[in-house]
Amino acid sequence: MTRILDPTLGTTSSSSASLAPRAPHLEGAIIGLLANGKSNGMAILDRLAELLTERHGIRDVVRVAKTNASAPVSEEDARLLAKQCTAVITAIGD
Repeated sequence: MTRILDPTLGTTSSSSASLAPRAPHLEGAIIGLLANGKSNGMAILDRLAELLTERHGIRDVVRVAKTNASAPVSEEDARLLAKQCTAVITAIGD
């Protein structure tokens, strides 16, 4: 007998989630950088942070790297990013 397993964590109802408001501008912003845990993710994000600083005057960055690309970000890291950051950028770096 073949048994088929569902590898997903489940679904989220679209009515239970909403988009965060957009930042009106990036000057003086604190940007969160969330790397997926693969080898070049943070390198990509670090370069992007340099460009955002030069071109848009961001004030600071908060870096978070997942240890496992297939797992969701930890609750602790998600709270940190939500509390401290104006916006968050994530990257997949293979």
